[in-house]
Amino acid sequence: MLNCDIREFGAIGDGVTMNTAAIQAAVDACSAAGGGTVTIAEGCYLSGRFNMRSGVMLNIEIGAVLLGSTNGYDFPEIETDFWKTEFAPRFNKRCFIYAEGCHDIGICGRGVIDCQGDAYCRPVEGRWLYERITTISPARMVFFIGCRNVTISDIVMKDPAAGWSYWICDCDDVRIRGIRIYANLRHPNSDGIHVNSSRDVVISDCILSCGDDAIIVRAYTTPLHEPKPCERVVVTNCVLTSRASGIRLAWYNDWIMRDCTFSNLVMHDTNNGIAMQLPKIGPTRGSDQGDTPTHIERIMFNNIVIKHPHGHSILFITAENPLFDTVRDITFSNIRAEGKLMPKFVSRPDAYYKNITIESSEFTVPDGGSPEFRYVDGLRLNNVTFNN
Repeated sequence: MLNCDIREFGAIGDGVTMNTAAIQAAVDACSAAGGGTVTIAEGCYLSGRFNMRSGVMLNIEIGAVLLGSTNGYDFPEIETDFWKTEFAPRFNKRCFIYAEGCHDIGICGRGVIDCQGDAYCRPVEGRWLYERITTISPARMVFFIGCRNVTISDIVMKDPAAGWSYWICDCDDVRIRGIRIYANLRHPNSDGIHVNSSRDVVISDCILSCGDDAIIVRAYTTPLHEPKPCERVVVTNCVLTSRASGIRLAWYNDWIMRDCTFSNLVMHDTNNGIAMQLPKIGPTRGSDQGDTPTHIERIMFNNIVIKHPHGHSILFITAENPLFDTVRDITFSNIRAEGKLMPKFVSRPDAYYKNITIESSEFTVPDGGSPEFRYVDGLRLNNVTFNN
């Protein structure tokens, strides 16, 4: 298999020279030759957006830094008919590393992707202390859509630019292992891994410290030409920190999410530990607002420590107007949580949660409080302790 060193295509690792064209040339040459590895060796390589191609593994070696530009115009808006770009989340079509319809691709190595997110935020008063600069910021650092056989391993991502670190959308056969994300916890929307409308995904052995949700499973289908479920997702052996939720399921009018497991996780200093939120929809269409009834089933959470959540250890809520099909067959086992608020499951009279099981678990809230269960049909509590 071919090995293309970006330096052979003119890249200079001085942290100043713009290397987008050189990196793209190396990726294109590697794919055209039948595939192989594009190597980013020791040095600091400044770049804007480039596109991955089928058969290419991007290898960022130890001592190498892929440095995101601080000029948002170096991340041009994506122009394609492959997906409906007018429904890009936050209506932002900019990203750093992009792939559409590719197969056998990935990012590996023990080097660093430094997104220089400070350049895309400014200080404000309030919960976050910063707000994103929306006009030119890349909203997703790594964005793969409609791809299959994807591997992302061992890489470190620093300071995502007030945008999601990884958006895996409508992809099949995805393995994410041993990666680390170190976001500025004060930056809004600096999410970790978004798995959207994808199938057969395994996330393992990762350490994620994110200013927003750390791992998200969704089925936001509106950008796709046909709706696709999110199913068979496995998350295991990870450490999660978040200014929002450690694990979050769903959002506005997401579609089918099913057959997913989350196990052997440690969450600390999150706002909520595990959350499923179907929030109230306003009078005008908002960002990443779907148009399909939410259907969630056969989800399991097992062997999870939740330490010092600033909100709820577990939070499932449904507002009065999201489209709703079902939330059913959700199991929590061997959960140990200590924090501010007890578990809360609150739906609405026309949209009962069904078959919620909590077993062999302990929830401790030193300041007092009780768990809340409303509009739940088939609640099972087996060997569960709620401590004050």
